[in-house]
Amino acid sequence: MNQNIVSIKGTKNGLLILLNPDYQFETVKQELQEKLNSSQGFFVGAKFAIQSPEKYSMEEHNQLTKICCENGLIPQNNNINNCSKKSSLPDPISHKGLKPDEINEKCLLIRKNIRNGQSIQYEGHVVILGNVHRGAEVIAGGNILVMGTLKGVAHAGANGNNEAIIMAYSLQPTQLRIANYINRSSNNFTKTSKPELAYLSGKQIIVEEYDSNRSLPMIS
Repeated sequence: MNQNIVSIKGTKNGLLILLNPDYQFETVKQELQEKLNSSQGFFVGAKFAIQSPEKYSMEEHNQLTKICCENGLIPQNNNINNCSKKSSLPDPISHKGLKPDEINEKCLLIRKNIRNGQSIQYEGHVVILGNVHRGAEVIAGGNILVMGTLKGVAHAGANGNNEAIIMAYSLQPTQLRIANYINRSSNNFTKTSKPELAYLSGKQIIVEEYDSNRSLPMIS
């Protein structure tokens, strides 16, 4: 990697990604991808802004933004259309069946394993397409969904939301927390053939197999 092509600097507002205008776009694009891949998730959850050369087209800028989003970064302007292709469906159809507050809920999607020493912190819901290894932690203001094995620390409803839930294909955590309540013992968790759900009942965290046929009023 060439440090002169892409530079990532931390500011009070998040990450500032600086691109060298002396290099071709494809070279800059490849360097940005390699730099974020080599960070091993260190920047996941951080807000970012790209300072790109004026010669770049809007399409080229969007390609760079998409690379950042696919690596777990969040645009400072919170414009989710920069992170994905805009739907061709009209709004009334794409939003059909959703409440207004559900449409506006924030959700972070991470497509990788969270490894020992890594920490994910996000104000909304967190969905992880991978495993959370022992020694890693995930802290969310909303719900946490792990499409794999959860062996690290998970804290849902970190902003005090007692209705937040934690779900994983396999719950083997070091610690579970929902709002201000903690389940410290890993002895309560056994491997099952079904996804597992943790939620707060009174002052106790309940862990059980997920049943799609049963209504779950605790999920908000």
